[in-house]
Amino acid sequence: MGENSSRKSLMNVKSKLVHKLLNKVFLFFVFMIIVALVFIHVAETQIIQVPVVFTESLSALVTIFMSYALATLFIKLTVNHILDHFKGLGHIEERILIGKMYLAFVYLLATLVIFWQFNITIQNIAIFLGLMTTGFAFAIRDVILSYFIWFILLTKKPFKIGDYIRVGEDGDMEGLVKHIGLFYVVVDPTPDSYEDYFKIPNKTFLEKPIKNYGRDKFRNEFEMYFDMDDLPSDLASKIEILKEKVWNSIDVDVSFFLGSDRDGVKVTVYYKSTFERREQIRHQLTVMMLSELKMGNANELPSMT
Repeated sequence: MGENSSRKSLMNVKSKLVHKLLNKVFLFFVFMIIVALVFIHVAETQIIQVPVVFTESLSALVTIFMSYALATLFIKLTVNHILDHFKGLGHIEERILIGKMYLAFVYLLATLVIFWQFNITIQNIAIFLGLMTTGFAFAIRDVILSYFIWFILLTKKPFKIGDYIRVGEDGDMEGLVKHIGLFYVVVDPTPDSYEDYFKIPNKTFLEKPIKNYGRDKFRNEFEMYFDMDDLPSDLASKIEILKEKVWNSIDVDVSFFLGSDRDGVKVTVYYKSTFERREQIRHQLTVMMLSELKMGNANELPSMT
């Protein structure tokens, strides 16, 4: 219930941001129309002598701006109805994708209307699009790649907004997914305490492995090393008592494994927790281990996996 409420709230915030952006775009087109009409009026009243080509160009711009202004107004009035129609999809990512595809579709229709108004044939449109694609493909290859990866992230869903992920083997980029954008993904490593976050370029997700912890509990691990002299004689029974105390006090299912390597004897601890509580639970487990097993000289060497 809490997760659904959070996702609904996030969707409402994004909807408000979209409407705010549409308002700015609409006002921009209206402003440009007014400016162009003023110049046309000045030219027609011969207050200032300007070439006829200039006024004809301004008239064409008015037509273009008017078409896009009406398209923007139409999107603003209808986008919520379109998204509500697809609310059964259940995922924010799909609704975001549908919303942006709807915006692109309406603006494409507005562009075709502009071509029609200027008597541009389908053949000319095809030639124009071919030349434009050829000319800009190399210049904007990174933008195209970023858009392509964004589309994959929203459709294939290696992770979703609200998931906890780790990017790369070293785990230097890890945290809560806050936003999946056209050019980057926003990941917040400390969503409850600080305002810091990562902006990870979309192409990174093709170059580095992604580990998705999801939204529920996942396995954590850390190791505690100590000298042979610190080993309690009844270690097995103490570990069983410790497991019961852990369960009763912090309600965590934990496993302890005794082993050794070239650094010495170690106790490896496995437990499950949510991303937010993992550090807190690890601290509590460490304190309880030191107290129960009487390992005063123990040295904790955590290693998350």
